[in-house]
Amino acid sequence: MKINCIEISISDEELGCQVTFSEKKDLGENAADITTQEIIDSIGRYLLIQRSYPELKDESDHIYFETHNEEFAGELSDYEMVLSRERFELKIIDEKIEVIINPTDKEYTELKKTLPILTNKTGKLIIYD
Repeated sequence: MKINCIEISISDEELGCQVTFSEKKDLGENAADITTQEIIDSIGRYLLIQRSYPELKDESDHIYFETHNEEFAGELSDYEMVLSRERFELKIIDEKIEVIINPTDKEYTELKKTLPILTNKTGKLIIYD
């Protein structure tokens, strides 16, 4: 699967950490003025990777991914992520999701900082400068 990323969204909040690579820009406040079908059509191709932090000390956190294709979604356990200035790759068993990116310096710095938090030393993470 290949995605040409137009927008990168990165967040690290109290309940979890998330990175989204989207083929289309977020509608933001304009979403209130369009129909549900227009919102669905506007989403386009995307890859979301999310780590939810445990609420209790004896719970474990979960790393999850989803795409626009519901067949490519689920919990991440055995995986490899590769980040460079031109692309992000998520390799899972026999599948590879390739995202073509053109991040700003700020976005790339944030990705390099956030991906290790998101993966939490699980799987394999390779970051090129």
